[in-house]
Amino acid sequence: MSINAANFTQTVQNKPSIFEIIAQKSLNDTLYPALQKVALFLSTNFPKKFSFLNNYYDETFLVLNGALQLYYLKFYDSSFSENFYGLKRIILNGQGLRNYERDLSLVLLVLVPYIKRKIEDKVQIYRIQNAEGSLRRDLAGWSKKTLIFSHAVFELVWGLIHLYNFLQYMGGKTGSQLPLLKVINMKLCYSNDLPPPSFWQALFKGDLKLSDLNFQLVRSGVSSILEITAFFMQFLQTWSSHSPNLSLTELPKVETPPLDNKAKTYQGKCPICLQAWSIPTVLPVSGYIFCFRCILRYLSENQKCPVTNLPARPLDIVKKSCYIIAHSN
Repeated sequence: MSINAANFTQTVQNKPSIFEIIAQKSLNDTLYPALQKVALFLSTNFPKKFSFLNNYYDETFLVLNGALQLYYLKFYDSSFSENFYGLKRIILNGQGLRNYERDLSLVLLVLVPYIKRKIEDKVQIYRIQNAEGSLRRDLAGWSKKTLIFSHAVFELVWGLIHLYNFLQYMGGKTGSQLPLLKVINMKLCYSNDLPPPSFWQALFKGDLKLSDLNFQLVRSGVSSILEITAFFMQFLQTWSSHSPNLSLTELPKVETPPLDNKAKTYQGKCPICLQAWSIPTVLPVSGYIFCFRCILRYLSENQKCPVTNLPARPLDIVKKSCYIIAHSN
């Protein structure tokens, strides 16, 4: 009986809690908006060198996130956020990951979220068009409305699946903490690997020599930098939840710029079609007012203000009445 009790204790101790699973997922979800702020700063202040970040941020993040997750899967059998919380992936039968499982994990960690974000951006645009009544009553319009409804149903069902999986995990009915892990026959457990030699400890003690440099030591230094960055991001995220003026997961709101010499040229008309406004819509980054359909179509293709060339996205636009009310409060 003592042997069974010891095995039970070891199993429980190696079983991550739901709070750790949610925490690592929250950290993973923070990477995208955090780097998006950096990309916005660079593309706004250095448009000649970094304008591509505004047009191709999703693709840039896909490459960077892919490299990051590949590194951690290769050396730690975990994603970046999982490793930060001392977790790693194993097969449900307790065996370690093979190259096939690592490749499958990489696809689910990098490619699937990329496709999901692309679909969500489209759905958001279609929702705006539907709310403004600009969806046509044809096959294309019907398809967009169907996508809006299907997406809402999918999000609801997927949330319920997550909840059901959490309940199963807490009740010991499944070893997989997340539905996607269950699909690929994996689970998370605590990593018992010994920490690699500390690059920074040797550096600050003055014991680091050029002859001592090796791959393990350099890897330790890179991992330490990434983990400190992750901790800083989590700290800002927690702080922002108590401060309404700071949020890591939202892009900064740009104040309306002063009038320029082009403002009088487009007074009372849309700078794109040069006609009187149809559903006046403000682009806050520049302060110019456009027709709803004109600016939505232009931003979908160009990702910048047509007058000032400042970076902007279709989801940045605001109806004129809402914009006035928001700025008057």
